[in-house]
Amino acid sequence: MKKRKKRFRTLAAVAGILLVLVLLTAGNGYVYDLVTGSVLTPLMQTAAQLGNSFAPQKSMEELKQENSRLQAENNRLNDLLADYDDIKEANQELSKFFDIKQEHQDFVLATASVIARDPNENFGGFTLDRGSVDGIAPNMPVLTEKGLVGWVNSVNVHTCKVTTLLSPEAGIAAADKACKENGVITGSAALADSGLTCLTNIRQSSKIAVNDILVTAGSGVYPANVKIGAVRYLTVDSYTGMPMAVVEPFEDAQEVSSVVIVKRFTGEKQ
Repeated sequence: MKKRKKRFRTLAAVAGILLVLVLLTAGNGYVYDLVTGSVLTPLMQTAAQLGNSFAPQKSMEELKQENSRLQAENNRLNDLLADYDDIKEANQELSKFFDIKQEHQDFVLATASVIARDPNENFGGFTLDRGSVDGIAPNMPVLTEKGLVGWVNSVNVHTCKVTTLLSPEAGIAAADKACKENGVITGSAALADSGLTCLTNIRQSSKIAVNDILVTAGSGVYPANVKIGAVRYLTVDSYTGMPMAVVEPFEDAQEVSSVVIVKRFTGEKQ
């Protein structure tokens, strides 16, 4: 209360000074301008500030309520931002799969996400969140926008396990895009640690060369012309003595997080 009285007295004093200065300078325009510009304006600003100090202050309860409201609004905006990020990520994944569909319009696809990896699996195998309830069956090809990853090995009701191109079980017929020669993709333990697989069953006089692109040949359960990888170097199979091409898959099975499963394609045996 004492502070309020003190502020009122100060305001009254300022008002009095303003009145005296106006009366004294009323007859002299130059002095009047000087006084109003140099003295009155700052004093008026001070008076305005003092007047504002009389405005009623918010109570502690009102401040708490306002803080709660602002916090709730902030949480809502954060939730919207998180939803936006999720939708953006989902759209990016769908756009990649859209490209696959455009390139292979005869494919019936099911999107899936990697939900588990077995640390004891030496060939990059993983588990997906799709199963028999989604129409998934063994031997269905699994790929990304970069190329073939592997195939569905086993299926449960809501999940399935995938074996990759790095596995010796692969046995996938492949073709060289450049020279049109065929071979079989067969992984090996020696190459799997480096993320590589190999093309076997090729001729002694093969024209397959380094950097050639390999695609599926279209036999068995695999549709034709799905990208597999590129030839990194040529060597000899130590078991058979036959030529062998070491291949780097276009998709890294150890890093993949989302895929599509080819449920059906034109020409597939029913």
